[in-house]
Amino acid sequence: LLLLLLIAALFVDEPLRGYIEGKMNRSLKGYRVHIGALDFHPLGASVDLHEIRLERVDEPNPPVATIARWSASVHWKALLSGRLVNDQEIERPKFHITRTLARQETGNDLPVKERGWQDAVESVYPFKINQIRITDGEILYLDDAKPDQPLRARRMNLYASNIRNVQSGDQAYPSKFSLEGLLFESGKIRLDGRADFLAEPYTAVKAELTVDGIPLGALVPVTARYNVQLSGGAMSGEGVIEYGPSVKVVNLKRLTINGLHLDYVHAAHTQRAEAARAKATVETAQSINAKEDAFVRVDHISILGSELGFVNQAAKPEYRVYLTEADLTLERYSSQLRDGPSSFAVTGKFMGSGDTQISGTMRPPKDSPDLELKIKIAGTQVRSMNNLLRAHGKFDVVGGFFSCYSELTLDDGSIRGYVKPLVRKLKVYDPTQ
Repeated sequence: LLLLLLIAALFVDEPLRGYIEGKMNRSLKGYRVHIGALDFHPLGASVDLHEIRLERVDEPNPPVATIARWSASVHWKALLSGRLVNDQEIERPKFHITRTLARQETGNDLPVKERGWQDAVESVYPFKINQIRITDGEILYLDDAKPDQPLRARRMNLYASNIRNVQSGDQAYPSKFSLEGLLFESGKIRLDGRADFLAEPYTAVKAELTVDGIPLGALVPVTARYNVQLSGGAMSGEGVIEYGPSVKVVNLKRLTINGLHLDYVHAAHTQRAEAARAKATVETAQSINAKEDAFVRVDHISILGSELGFVNQAAKPEYRVYLTEADLTLERYSSQLRDGPSSFAVTGKFMGSGDTQISGTMRPPKDSPDLELKIKIAGTQVRSMNNLLRAHGKFDVVGGFFSCYSELTLDDGSIRGYVKPLVRKLKVYDPTQ
């Protein structure tokens, strides 16, 4: 009998490969799968798929994903308790995602549960999935504007167990999972938590997120599209995410950014797009604040040793206003009014020379910002502001010091307070010029 099984296994591989490939393709909408080879192991009742390609039907090259090996086998421990389920292991998967593809998927009106992904995965083995392990995965994201600067996550490892609730009863998050890997070559990311993979209409997750040493300069291909220029800076932090059909919670416990260099660039040719983005941002924030099942909380954010600037390329001449040696802290921010006001503070050197202190409190807005602000800028060398003065005042200076003191309150659509700009030892004319 054993000999007959081994001989049969030699001839069943190709028919079984074609059957599984066809069943997966009948499940998918807009995608197709190609399986390079299949090995069936009768002794262990396991199957190995090799060289799998996932392609878009309308644009097959490059493939959306490739997988070196995909194995499935009976979970023998569950079998002893009378449950027929399988374990799956995926080795070296590589995902190739473009901005165009991401926008098409997010704009797809077809519900996720009807796109066939779950049915396609279940086609690999006849029993329901109990646990899955992904090793040495890689994700490549290419922005259409800068395809030569991809964002890359590698050495991604995922383990999820009890997917079909074999070992537990009716719980909110019965399945345990962990994910870890490298983000942008050197940054570490880890996600540990629990999930309900059978939740409808999509999977529910509650997990702790930890990131360490994420290089922010790698985000230039994405941020440049939004007029934000980044160079340098590393991010670390931790928080809790809970996302499901009935609840959406983000609790950022700690976020630290060191050595950030950021400029927001305003240009004439992007002015209309900037206005549209600002409007969309406000509408999104108002939508989140209005939803009872959506909650955002930030315990502490620190931006240390950074340089933050605004570049106006629409002016003649163009100019840059900036803050060096910038330290920024934000504490106790919440999207819900019941949590009370949050506080923030900024220190640094305005235009590289003026001692700057900014502090304030803010409350989650309903229809308009609710903010109290104090500003102190002292001893800025006016000459460093010459391009700003030329653009808006048609003059420049050769010496002097600028200071500014202000207290402002924004509430119920109105602004109250004062602004006191002061200039001393101003020298506009230089006879040697």
